[in-house]
This record gives sequence, C-alpha cells and structure tokens, in this order.
Amino acid sequence: MRIGIVGYGTIGKATASIFPEFVVYDPYKGYPDVGLLGQCDVVFVCVPTPTIVDKQDLSIVKRSLVEIGPALQPGRVIAIRSTVLPGTTLRLQKEYPHLILAANPEFLRSHRAMDDAREPFRIVIGAEHPQARRLLVDAYRESMAVDVNRRLILTDSVTAELIKYAANCYLAMKISYFNEMYDICQGLGADYETLRTALGMDIRIASGEETTVDPRSRGFDDECLPKDLDAFIGFLLEKRASATMFQGTAEVNNQVRSKPKREEVEA
Repeated sequence: MRIGIVGYGTIGKATASIFPEFVVYDPYKGYPDVGLLGQCDVVFVCVPTPTIVDKQDLSIVKRSLVEIGPALQPGRVIAIRSTVLPGTTLRLQKEYPHLILAANPEFLRSHRAMDDAREPFRIVIGAEHPQARRLLVDAYRESMAVDVNRRLILTDSVTAELIKYAANCYLAMKISYFNEMYDICQGLGADYETLRTALGMDIRIASGEETTVDPRSRGFDDECLPKDLDAFIGFLLEKRASATMFQGTAEVNNQVRSKPKREEVEA
C-alpha cells in the first residue's frame, strides 16, 4: 500500500510513523513535490484547522485538496485526519466531486503522539464511498502491529467527525470538573489527592491525566482542546442546539486559568 502524508507537523509525522513507506507533501516544511503523491493509494491530510472567533477555518484543508487533487490517479482516497466539524467531509465531497474523501480523525495526545498513533485507542473511519472504506481498512491492517479489528469503528463521515468532538469536549469537561473540585477541596480544607484516588477506583469514573490538577498551570491550554471546544460551541449555537454544558466547561476553564499561579501567590 502506497501512502501519502499532506502536512508534516505533529499529526502528520505521527500518522506517517504507522506506515513502513510513505511520501510527504508539505511545501512549508521542505517537501514541495506534489507529484510524489501520484503513486499513492491513500493520502492522509493532516493540516491545521484553526478556530477564529468560534468559527473553524478550513482554508488550509481546501487549499490542500486543490493542490493534491490533480496529482492523484482515479480511485485513490483522501483521508482527512485534520479535526473538522460534523458534516465537513460531506460538504467537501460535494465541492470536490472528482475526489474520494473520508473522515479519519486522529486521537493523539501531543506529548505521546507517536505511541498513540501506533497503539491507538480506536481507529475511526467515516466514509460514504465503499472504495474509501476498503482502502483505509487495508492500509491499517497491512501496517499496524496491533489488532486493528478490535479497535476499528466503521461509520459515516458525520458520525466519525462527531466522535472526535465528543471525545475532546468530554476530556475538556473532565478537566474543568476536576479543577472545580480542586477549588472546592481548597475551600473546605479537604484533601484533593485522596478524593481523586477514591474517584479513580470507580471504573465508571476512572482516573487519568485529566484528573491531575497542577496549581502552577490550571485547566487546559493545549493546541487542541480550547480551539475544538470553541469551534463546537459555535457549531451548536449556529444549529440552535443546546451548548449549555460545553459553555460551562469553557467558563470554568477560563476561571481557573485566570487564577493566580501558585508561584505568584507564594511570591
């Protein structure tokens, strides 16, 4: 299986690490030859999708499709690894009908992206076109050492895109919840670490990185959770759907992020 990677940042490099052979197109990082993609069976698009004023900016994704489309042979598949709002792949498919698109969101933690790519919690493939499903499943099965079938979720593109947002927004909510519980413990004189340990013993709650509260750096402020949460809130409000819980998550995070850090208090 011949693999192409478009966008060679954190996600692109981690995705590339799955496959024994691949070519890269990213003119901004010294990989300018789009012609290399001509022999690829599957091309993974791993470019940024920033959030600007609660709106997702798809300009880099669209520019990538325009640039790589003419280089691909008929029947080849473009898998969008970039985080895009539900319904995006369907709209892009209508906009670029000569391409075969699929949603294949990543679930990588920034500090261990390579490990998460090679041993994923889940592999979500959302595609309306049977060719896209077949080639993507084959690509993963041929290249991964883990049992792909146990991790594989085959669905439509809208559901695949929503799974990504559901996961990230839940993690954001969990961080906000435990940060607020930390403040409750501080106010009551209770031991937060004991509380955290006790809750972690319940498999319905579990522990994890999201339950750790560092007084020196509260809440979440990474590359993904804030922008994805903001984009999803904007998306829900645009659809006139309830966003109360997600707005509350963002509000709590803003509050804890604005609290003085421990070293500032001690100074």
